[in-house]
Amino acid sequence: MAQAAQLRKARGVTAPSNAELARQVLTALSRGDVSAFVALVHPEIEIHTARGVYRGRDEAEEWAHKKYEHLQRHFAIDRLDARGDEVVARVRTQYVWRESGLVGDEEQAAIDLAFADGKLVRWAFREG
Repeated sequence: MAQAAQLRKARGVTAPSNAELARQVLTALSRGDVSAFVALVHPEIEIHTARGVYRGRDEAEEWAHKKYEHLQRHFAIDRLDARGDEVVARVRTQYVWRESGLVGDEEQAAIDLAFADGKLVRWAFREG
């Protein structure tokens, strides 16, 4: 068990599970709450996307700020599979029209998340 988790447990504070942390990360991104997202990331975060790799908090924040002009990206969680420090999130990536709130497009995806000391240290998006 990570040292930070042991310390929280010793103090009687229950740390969120990695599956719950994954849910918090996906919810923050879906809401466009960049501050909440950045609070959940490890200083050595790596975000792997089809367009490249973003490293560190500053690049993670820059990545999270990217938006579409008329659409907002939501992650509808279908399943979270946790194993140790890793979580595979099976999601439907939804592109929602900002004005109407209607889903314009939706695609199945998997997101591999890894956590260290209660923070997101790796994000890797893969389609299907």
